[in-house]
Amino acid sequence: MENLNKARQLVQNADTVIVVAGNGLAKTEGLDLLGQEDFEQSFPGVVQKYDVHSVGFALDQHISSWSEKWQLWSNLIQKYSVDYYPSKTLQKLKQLINNKQYFIASSAFGHFFETAGFNEKRIFNVFGDWTKAQCSSGINHGLKDCQSVVQKIAAKKPDTNIEELVPKCDICGQPLEIHLPLNEHFYPDTDANTRFRWFLTGNEDKNTVFLELGVDETSPQLREPIEHLVAEFPQWSYVAADFKQENLLPEIQERSAGTNADAASLINNLVTE
Repeated sequence: MENLNKARQLVQNADTVIVVAGNGLAKTEGLDLLGQEDFEQSFPGVVQKYDVHSVGFALDQHISSWSEKWQLWSNLIQKYSVDYYPSKTLQKLKQLINNKQYFIASSAFGHFFETAGFNEKRIFNVFGDWTKAQCSSGINHGLKDCQSVVQKIAAKKPDTNIEELVPKCDICGQPLEIHLPLNEHFYPDTDANTRFRWFLTGNEDKNTVFLELGVDETSPQLREPIEHLVAEFPQWSYVAADFKQENLLPEIQERSAGTNADAASLINNLVTE
């Protein structure tokens, strides 16, 4: 496949690897944001009730009842995150970078990297993590793990009253909502963002490669700004899945590799036994 040898050499020679993961990586872990077939088979009741056919459109529903919201959210989170087991692809990625300095910036909100055992202090979930919840009041009262609540709600029958299970903010008592940018109340994880920025600053003079896995039109913020950032530092390089070499910025072409391999194929080819 195109540029795989170059990509392998760049990653092997790097002191630091920064993984930039998007919807393409999420697909390898079972969560296809816009995929319809699996969703329709798994959630026929949701399809019938809301006339939606993918996770993305289900999350975009404006539902007034908190019980109904949490019933929907919990069923999705249970299937794609609570019941999730890391794929061989993610296990290989861990093998690839475990002995290097690394950080992960991801728009894949399914809690995959944490479950797979990557260092949680080295993960920035740019668009949130739906296994956590935030206050719906519009005031940032911090994040709370909601997996135990999700399991309790998902175990209930669809027509069960779950009002008493809807999680509330410990500070103001308002209902919690999942930590995704579903409305103007979304608060990015500022602690993780700060750690990520300090990590970048600490590796300005290191041989650093950005390993881009499945970033697509759902998260453009994770491609163009990073390419321009790589251009500023001559010891940094960029390796991308599903991306043509000629589409990389001209100033980073020689020290980067765009491949025509998807995220899973790229990782498999980067790991040398």
